[in-house]
Amino acid sequence: MEITAVEIDEFAFEQEDVGIRPDGESVYDPGETAEGTSFVLSIHTDEGVTGRYRGQIFGALTIPQIEHVAENFLLGRDPLNRESIWFDLRRALRHTGHLGIGPVDVALWDLAGKQYGESVATLLGGRMRERVPAYASTTSGNPEHDTPSTYADFARECRDRGYPAFKIHPLGDADRDIEVCRAVADAVGDEMDLMLDPSSCYRRYSEALEVGRVLDELDFAWYEDPLRDTGDSAYAMRRLTEELDTPILGLEHSRTEPFGAVDHLFEDALDLVRVDAHLGGGLTGAMKTVHTVQSAGMDLEPHLGGAAHLHLLSAVPNAGYFEHGLVHPELGFEWTNNVGYEEPIEVVDDDGMVAVPEGPGLGVDIDWDYVEANRTRRIVVE
Repeated sequence: MEITAVEIDEFAFEQEDVGIRPDGESVYDPGETAEGTSFVLSIHTDEGVTGRYRGQIFGALTIPQIEHVAENFLLGRDPLNRESIWFDLRRALRHTGHLGIGPVDVALWDLAGKQYGESVATLLGGRMRERVPAYASTTSGNPEHDTPSTYADFARECRDRGYPAFKIHPLGDADRDIEVCRAVADAVGDEMDLMLDPSSCYRRYSEALEVGRVLDELDFAWYEDPLRDTGDSAYAMRRLTEELDTPILGLEHSRTEPFGAVDHLFEDALDLVRVDAHLGGGLTGAMKTVHTVQSAGMDLEPHLGGAAHLHLLSAVPNAGYFEHGLVHPELGFEWTNNVGYEEPIEVVDDDGMVAVPEGPGLGVDIDWDYVEANRTRRIVVE
């Protein structure tokens, strides 16, 4: 089997009442409209088997990388040789970041599943779970519209919808974030796992420490990537881990995958490891991280939603929650999670669970009518 063509169908979508905070975070902003770019990647073969991936995030930045590697590193290759392709792409993109690896790799896993007539979860090791628990992952806060009471009321709503856990993407100021965390803990702290993800917004270590000590008091489940250095500094992360009782989750923004996980685990620099098939290195890179973290006896958490992470969570025993977001009381619970699919794949049931797609490969079908109606360009490398 050989790869004969790589096709990228780029399409646009809009997010009403969404604006961009000065630090780049998407927030609720009535009257504003944010424009997004996504894509469907199709990898075609001479045997008629096609693997696909719908872009999850940062489509405009990812597409050029896929186009860059398609001719020299994909055409003519056996698509089942994912390991060899993964290392070639990692080197090819070493100077520019690795956004293009994830979509290509996940599409190749989808292709392999279709070739063998098995779900990706089965190929990853087995479908141990048919449903996985989800947490409500909020948008980052907009100080003009979001208050501690807004977060607290929304946490109650998420609890009533069945979510077992609630993650706060906060306002970005340490003092105000502490108020938000206290309000949410008072509202649902005895009934839900609570997490805080400042998304690397705190400029000073002392701020991160101050917030972390409050999370200790409130018994939060984890504290995620608080430091402005994005967690690259194993020294700073180790200091924070030593100072606080709340488990530290890290490496979402570092993009070092299994290699950074090894370094941080050996330095006792975190308690939980982020893994990302979309932005980091596909499912091949994710499984390398999974096995690295397993070998250290530790746990990990997938970043972002998507079909790939549902299959990963089904097959991996040391991964916990599915991230369902971004959610907001005024924006709803779906946003763009299911855009471009024939059937919604991120549907949280009354027990706070999301079903793992069935069928060969990723088990999802692209809504080609929607993609074609909103297509902005088509790239074909053959």
